[in-house]
Amino acid sequence: MEKDGSLREKAKENKTQCRKIAVPAPDSHRLSIVSEKQESDYRLNTYYGGMTLSNALLVAAIDLGNTFSGYAFSTRTDVNKDPLKSHIPRWQASNGSLISSKIPSTILLNNGAQFVAFGFEAESIYAELLEDGKGEDYFYFPHFKMMLYGHVKTKRLTRNSMISDIRGRELHARTVFACAIRYFRNHLLDELKETYHGSFETSEIKWVLTVPAFWDDKAKSFMRNAAEEGGISSSQLVIALEPEAASIYFRHVKAPEGTNPIGVFKPGSKYLFLDAGGGTVDIAVLEVKKNGDIIELHRSSDGEWGGSSVDTAFKSALAEITTKEMIENYRRKYPYDYLSLLGDFENKKRSCRKGQVCTLKIPMSFNEECLETLGTDANTLINISKYKDTFIWRGDKMRIKSFETFFQPACDEIIKLLKKMFQSPKLIDVKKILMVGGVSESCIFQEAIRDAFPNYQVVVPEEAGLAVLRGAVLLGFYSGTKPCRVSRHTYGVDKDARFDPAVHEESKKEVIDGVEYCTGLFDKLVGKGEKLFDGEHSAIKYYIPMTPQQNFVSFNIFSSDESDPLYTDQCSCIGKIVVHVPVGLKNRTLCVMMSFTTELTVEAVVMETGESVAGIFDVLGNEF
Repeated sequence: MEKDGSLREKAKENKTQCRKIAVPAPDSHRLSIVSEKQESDYRLNTYYGGMTLSNALLVAAIDLGNTFSGYAFSTRTDVNKDPLKSHIPRWQASNGSLISSKIPSTILLNNGAQFVAFGFEAESIYAELLEDGKGEDYFYFPHFKMMLYGHVKTKRLTRNSMISDIRGRELHARTVFACAIRYFRNHLLDELKETYHGSFETSEIKWVLTVPAFWDDKAKSFMRNAAEEGGISSSQLVIALEPEAASIYFRHVKAPEGTNPIGVFKPGSKYLFLDAGGGTVDIAVLEVKKNGDIIELHRSSDGEWGGSSVDTAFKSALAEITTKEMIENYRRKYPYDYLSLLGDFENKKRSCRKGQVCTLKIPMSFNEECLETLGTDANTLINISKYKDTFIWRGDKMRIKSFETFFQPACDEIIKLLKKMFQSPKLIDVKKILMVGGVSESCIFQEAIRDAFPNYQVVVPEEAGLAVLRGAVLLGFYSGTKPCRVSRHTYGVDKDARFDPAVHEESKKEVIDGVEYCTGLFDKLVGKGEKLFDGEHSAIKYYIPMTPQQNFVSFNIFSSDESDPLYTDQCSCIGKIVVHVPVGLKNRTLCVMMSFTTELTVEAVVMETGESVAGIFDVLGNEF
């Protein structure tokens, strides 16, 4: 294979053959772009997630949440009878305080980073290890998805990003996520063996993995890689945006009389989607077109105002009554009791109403720790604190008069953001709010949203915390569903063109064979604001490898928030496309088809033979 230095000479020879030349990064292989006239002459059948969805006999969806996670599945027979009939396991905490359709997003690994337990079981085993003084020999990751949040927000996520466990020890994030995905995969396979007696092969399962709408291309690619490491074939995997999964669920929810109870999905309907989960709040504005396509109208927002912020408010109150040091010592000394206290609080978060007096069961060890550490009992500490009129201590119970105060900070931030969004002229005709996510099951949160927006129709389905999960299963079955979104960025590649001193910067000029060219120009593939449909190619280009020896070509992909950037150095390089090329053919022209929808994907075909060749859209910095 020729080195990049000699590829420059080949590029010079091809200037007369092609109208434009792609200028790759120093580590990529020279390639040329065929006349754009050919771009309309070739199309392929489109696929979603690597296989036609109608082939799936069973669809399983995994929802890794910031606080709670779970999975659901349906067979094709099930979904034909009742689209909403998906099977969801029921889980019980080790102390019996909580029975749920999801389990805590908590994972326990041994010192060799090998899987030990997940969810309630991980909490229970780790509590026992702490009591036995063996906790330091294990990696314990509570709320591990939130640990990835910082990498996503700062756009620094890579294939080798690290996250810290509860004691600050680092481990590859991909390893942790792969173990979590493998846990649910294996749990499903065991369930199928027991229930269906091995009727399904693993190759007959279509998997759907949900991600927040605000996650960028790197984060979605990271999840796909973690799923592959967790035992799920990439060809059987669909990455689904949570708002779109929930929207599909809503489309199948019927009122008793058989009509849609909210009218949200009539053609022309617009609605705000509010997913209040455990860690973050995901917001998007969507529209239903005449043909049923769902289009994202407004850029999704996010904030750390989910259920964890309510927990934080409660823990802060306990720390103010006692001390931060005492609460931390109590967590370490009585891990089982601490988990029981938080489990009871979790139950009350969903059931308590505004103005209602709610009662929490407090382990006796809490009062004992107050006496031992602070020299006085919990009741006395409450009575001398600012919570004396709010908290009432009775034996092993604490009555809370204003439970909604724990929700206040989160509610205030969410309402402030929604009011700001509704001030936009683009949202003036949006009068419906769809609420999903675990926090949306809280009566207090529902009342706060309804009180703040009395002129809006606020819709909350039963089991709002499962709407995304059930919708993700449906998304895996319905091949006719093609969510549409508006591109948030402009995407393109770099190219050369004849130098024009009236347009181009002098520093970009390069003389090749006596002809002046401008290098590093931005060649747009997809424009910001352009409508993109899942299952359809966003851009098609034709490329010719520059040497007979090349067995792959690669070129960088750039993105910009500008509609028409002129140069690639004004953009961000988000990754590169690598396409493998067969050798020995006379005509090795490649048709390269790119998609910039839910995921960045690439397919390629050799024009002479019609052979599909491997293509990789790498945004995490892999070595090729």
